[in-house]
Amino acid sequence: MFRTVDTEIAGFPGMFGDGLAHWHSVSRVLNTHWYHVVVKTRHEDRFADTVEFLNDETRLHELISSQSEDFVITEVQVQTPPWMNGGQSWRMEKLNGVSIGYGPNSVAICLLEVESGVVYTDAHDSSFDAQSLTNVKKIY
Repeated sequence: MFRTVDTEIAGFPGMFGDGLAHWHSVSRVLNTHWYHVVVKTRHEDRFADTVEFLNDETRLHELISSQSEDFVITEVQVQTPPWMNGGQSWRMEKLNGVSIGYGPNSVAICLLEVESGVVYTDAHDSSFDAQSLTNVKKIY
């Protein structure tokens, strides 16, 4: 999840619209992947781009399901930590697909296919085999 510190608030709650608060910064304690999603939202007779930072597949699925002619996802990227992407640092890549399946003990495991064709998984087991998943469902 993302977190905020009260001193980082921009202005005051509601200043930018009912129920909204803006922040100078957010942080994240979890060393897990998250999603960077660009959406176009219609405001009266024009569209405006916004970026959503989503914590997990549940939020991504909710956002995908909420699309309409007035709210359209135009790009999804995933930010992965080094333990997931095999590199030395965090990496943001265009996302081609997300699937959820179940491994041993009915634990949900996520498969992320990025633009290069590489598939990352959030399984922490280096011997994990994606073919062993059951009830795999593609959500993106």
